[in-house]
Amino acid sequence: MSKSIQFQESTELIRGQEVPIKIVIDLDKPTKVRGIHASFHAAEKTKATYRVTTSNGKETRTETRTATEYHDIVKESFLLFGSKRMGFFARLSDSLKTWFGGGTHEVMEPGPQEFSLNLKIPEDAPASFLGEKCEVFYRLNVQVDLPIRLNWSKNQSLEVGAKQLPQDIAPVHAVFPDESGRSFWDRTFGKNVILNLAIDRDIHSVGETSMAMLTVETPEPLQLTEISADLVGTESVTANGHTDSYGHRYPLQEIDSPNVISEESVHEFDIQIPEIDAPFTHSGKNFAVKWQIEVQLEVPWAKNPIISLPIILIPRGRTFPGS
Repeated sequence: MSKSIQFQESTELIRGQEVPIKIVIDLDKPTKVRGIHASFHAAEKTKATYRVTTSNGKETRTETRTATEYHDIVKESFLLFGSKRMGFFARLSDSLKTWFGGGTHEVMEPGPQEFSLNLKIPEDAPASFLGEKCEVFYRLNVQVDLPIRLNWSKNQSLEVGAKQLPQDIAPVHAVFPDESGRSFWDRTFGKNVILNLAIDRDIHSVGETSMAMLTVETPEPLQLTEISADLVGTESVTANGHTDSYGHRYPLQEIDSPNVISEESVHEFDIQIPEIDAPFTHSGKNFAVKWQIEVQLEVPWAKNPIISLPIILIPRGRTFPGS
């Protein structure tokens, strides 16, 4: 039996609005069908890797396990044609009846037949994305329930775009060391320096260029190998009580600097966000994706001073009030 399930080309959902979805089922001959069912599942999915140590008195074993948790956004079922789903034993009984000319089914004629349903997601639904430790998906499944034969089905992923952020673009600034002071390791192995990093915007879009300034203050001559800037992202997740994280790092550029800074040095440079294969700034019930610009001074024979400035990272071409 030749068969196919086709979905309409447009698969983008709009928050707070009902979106009609068309489904076409095409058969090449008359076919007995109990029912055609659709299920829509939208959820956050998080994965956390953790270790479990066990002992039997003689040896100790450590295993790595992965916890997976789903937080549902929407979960719906639709009957597009025929009868409701049957349980296992009811299906078995109905299949036997079908062999002898009975059973619960209708005959679908050959050729394409169109069905439709409306999908609606909440106003605050998160955008769909796929990360290493977390994802948000919107998935539609259509299944054709056949007596005697195996059922056949098809999945369709649906997209939800990024939300418009309400805030205006504003400059941002960070200082190293911050209000908590220098850490033990910085005091023990690092140089006594003060860093100031300023960027002309807190919201960054892929491909856009922003202006940045770094100042370095030192009470004694500071020898440098290089100064570099990186785009750094972190996926933080919780799954079934376990926490985990995954880091992303993209080199941006080396910053021009002298080999030795005597008292103070000012460095102006541009930041251009590259194409990335990681999720943009995002958050949900069990996950958060955060980004920052990190500037590091490579100092020979000492702990490298690092200053980080949080940013909001968005897809290419997004515009905001005040931009």
